[in-house]
Amino acid sequence: MAGLPSPFTPGGIKPPPFSPTPYPPSSTSPLTNSNENWVPVLSSKCYFGLSVFLSTLKTISFHPERNSSLILRADTIPSFSAQSNDHGRIGDFAGKDEGSELELVDILNVKLLPRQPRRDSPIDQTIQFYRTNEDGHGHQTIHGTGQGKGKEKEVQVDNDIVKQEAGLVVIIPQVEGLEEIPYYHPKVRKLAYLWETLPPRRDTENGEKGVVGEGSEVKDLEGDVKGIMSIHYLPIDDPPAACRDMVNETQIQGLSLNGQSNPSLLPSPRPLKPRRRSPLAGPSSDGEPIKPPATILSDESELPTSRNVRTPTPEGKERLYRTCLALLETLHKHGYGQLVGYQKRRVHDVIVPRDNFQDLYLTLKDRHRTLDSRAPRGAGLITKLEDVKRHVWKGVPAPPDDPSLPTRVDLSEWGEQDIAIAAFLMLLWKDMYPPVHPGRTQDGLQEEEREWDSWGRPEGGFIDLGCGNGLLVHILISEGYHGKGYELRTRRTWPTYPLKTQEALVELPIDPPSWFPDTVEEWESGSWAGEGKSIIAENTFLIGNHADELTPWLPLLSLLPSTPVPHLSLPCCFHALDSAFTILQFTAPDHPHTPKGGFENGLEPGVSRYQSYLVWLGWVGLKCGWEWEKEGLRVPSTKGWGIVARKRWTTSNEDRECREWALEQVNEVRRNGMFKVREKEGKEH
Repeated sequence: MAGLPSPFTPGGIKPPPFSPTPYPPSSTSPLTNSNENWVPVLSSKCYFGLSVFLSTLKTISFHPERNSSLILRADTIPSFSAQSNDHGRIGDFAGKDEGSELELVDILNVKLLPRQPRRDSPIDQTIQFYRTNEDGHGHQTIHGTGQGKGKEKEVQVDNDIVKQEAGLVVIIPQVEGLEEIPYYHPKVRKLAYLWETLPPRRDTENGEKGVVGEGSEVKDLEGDVKGIMSIHYLPIDDPPAACRDMVNETQIQGLSLNGQSNPSLLPSPRPLKPRRRSPLAGPSSDGEPIKPPATILSDESELPTSRNVRTPTPEGKERLYRTCLALLETLHKHGYGQLVGYQKRRVHDVIVPRDNFQDLYLTLKDRHRTLDSRAPRGAGLITKLEDVKRHVWKGVPAPPDDPSLPTRVDLSEWGEQDIAIAAFLMLLWKDMYPPVHPGRTQDGLQEEEREWDSWGRPEGGFIDLGCGNGLLVHILISEGYHGKGYELRTRRTWPTYPLKTQEALVELPIDPPSWFPDTVEEWESGSWAGEGKSIIAENTFLIGNHADELTPWLPLLSLLPSTPVPHLSLPCCFHALDSAFTILQFTAPDHPHTPKGGFENGLEPGVSRYQSYLVWLGWVGLKCGWEWEKEGLRVPSTKGWGIVARKRWTTSNEDRECREWALEQVNEVRRNGMFKVREKEGKEH
């Protein structure tokens, strides 16, 4: 498509400027009829056609989380028994040509699920899609001849036979009153998006005929403007004079579309805030206001406490205006992105379905809500105990006999991330392994009935190498799974866990090269000198959650048992087998089982050491017999890729070749003598 930017360049696309225009308070919505008094809010130039307008809104209807971070997702539901009284057609627009009625082309019924179900309630929506009859409107008659394909040509548009196209999307919350509408949803009876063809221009300012590009609508100075989109709402109470009384007449004197005046629908002036400035910055004019953000949603991570009480956003016209502004801007961005073929930088939910993950994540988050990083912290808790990557104690510890040393620690800094990883593992194991019978205690009774007690899981348990503070191990143990977590030193968090979790956490200096045999023959015999040192047992599942220097060893260690064991690796720091990984752009050598499209397919575009590291790890796993699978995990981390090794491309003979290659790498590390077992860090171990 000529003139459009490439959506595949690093950083994505840059849509045309979003320049909305508020409607004057005296305006009448074209949706208003004898039964409904609609309120027009904003209109804007639209750079995509009617088909893109409808398809984009349908996509947003299935993904309402793009409109608000307070929404988790939308689930499709069956048709409501009591549908709206709207007919299959909507009559002529006010002031439009006769016969320009809209036809109902689609209906969606969805349930919006909140991200915080303990605070917000779900809400059902009916979404109706209308458009003008595609066969019933005229076409432009173009007089004149062009100079060739793709070139502009001067034409005279016969406006007498042109009928305007239009599309309408109406969102109807299924509620009885205002009190049933949750915070994240606009307080309206109905909300509507309207798309109309851009009115044709007969003459330009110079008196010349309008210029129409080949295959495009009338051109605008800022680009190809295809039409006008606007947003309207029907008040929840909808009194007869609601539309006329929204703005006091004394406030609309001198109102213009450039936003110079301040009608009641427009946001009120914000108080001035002091701006933090660098000591090196030059002088600035005092009183410069800080521009308000384009969204009206408050930071959900800020919970009321005794010292920090958040003033609720007042319900009223300002909030509704800002909500409509944000909704229209989202449509502007996503519609243009769909027009140019934008693709997401990271694709989620390839291995584990999104809905299953989100449901389980919310359940686990509620069960472990004491780990919520937004929960108020009690007195005597250490807030930032360890670094998130290496889990190293920060600060100078107090002497052991110091009575002020707290006995409780706060693990909430990693709570949400480790809960998400645990949910992913539980669903991954459910798909990989056969169902099991729920376990029983020594007295023959089951401690707690849980939905996942019968889900599949590794028979030999899990092994978390470099488990750090042990939080992931604690969550899995608490939910009925068994396994071990190994770490160089005991952490000060470990004694705070229940006894069952403490028994699963093991202090162990991990020295992978010493666990391997000297020859493949010893490996196949199952007996060698260092075999007793290895903790990699049969039928286990390996976890490398930010395992640092152990990360590249996971594919090799998975070959130690007679049957290779699967694993999940979440790479973070850049480590090779015995040194730092410094290659900026690694190119994987040819291999018969290289994934289609290469290892880079699906990763973020561009060149980075993190991407290069992922490709290198994928190639190492492939050499060890594992098919390349990756998942962009839904975790709050900039390095959220997970490498999943669960499928093998090898036969028994090819397994021997993989072990020979792995042994070559181990022997090279031994010869170099560069791998060092990490020593304990900090003043207290």
